[in-house]
Amino acid sequence: MTVTLEAKNRQLEESIGSMDRAAVACSGGVDSTFLLKTACEVLGANNVIALFADTPLLPPGENREIEKLASLIGCRLLKVELNPLSWPDFTANPQDRCYLCKKKIYITFVERLADLDISMLMDGTNLDDLDDYRPGLLALEELGIVTPLADARLTKAEIRQLSRVKNLPNWNKPSSSCLATRIATDQIINQDKLDIIAKCETELHRLNFFGCRVRLRDDFAIIELAEGDFGRFADPQTSRTITDFFNDSNIKKVYVDTMTRQPVES
Repeated sequence: MTVTLEAKNRQLEESIGSMDRAAVACSGGVDSTFLLKTACEVLGANNVIALFADTPLLPPGENREIEKLASLIGCRLLKVELNPLSWPDFTANPQDRCYLCKKKIYITFVERLADLDISMLMDGTNLDDLDDYRPGLLALEELGIVTPLADARLTKAEIRQLSRVKNLPNWNKPSSSCLATRIATDQIINQDKLDIIAKCETELHRLNFFGCRVRLRDDFAIIELAEGDFGRFADPQTSRTITDFFNDSNIKKVYVDTMTRQPVES
């Protein structure tokens, strides 16, 4: 661990240490898990609560994953059930869909925390996220949600490194996002489309294509693969198996994105 990284980690711990009690919005991903673990180490697990939005937008297995992580870290987990598919402004899938969704979720979080007399809510946004187009960040700013990882200037790679030191089991988990992000903007989001995406990504995972994403548009799909997986996908038997599976899921055409997703260190 470099001196610079040590300094960033120290800044993170000092920032969290200024709080008495706090909550962490958790997704089961690397960033929020690391933030939750650090908060529990600094404040004590009894003074930290993990908040999780249980929605139909989650990739399969995320529910169980967050439960295991909270149990491993040793803090209380509060699941909040929400259904964005009942929000017409969200299902219309406008350009600011992520802003609309995140704001409603975090407003609900803040309301639930008020009942628990906790005023500080932390989000796992990292420094790299600030360089991307992420409409949801505006919702955090408007609601006063703090982002200690970004404030400490911790990058995704550095958070993975620190997570590995802390022996967190998901330190090398590929980056993920909700299933709604796989549906092209302005195309209606509904349960049928989410089910198809989840089904197809699960099949790719079964074939050991981890870190992949399936983008859905009209009657065709675009598969994003991690770098290094193209060779296996190009195998005639493998590609035929995948194409047949997608066709059976009412996807008429299947394309592969040549802009590969970055692999994660093993």
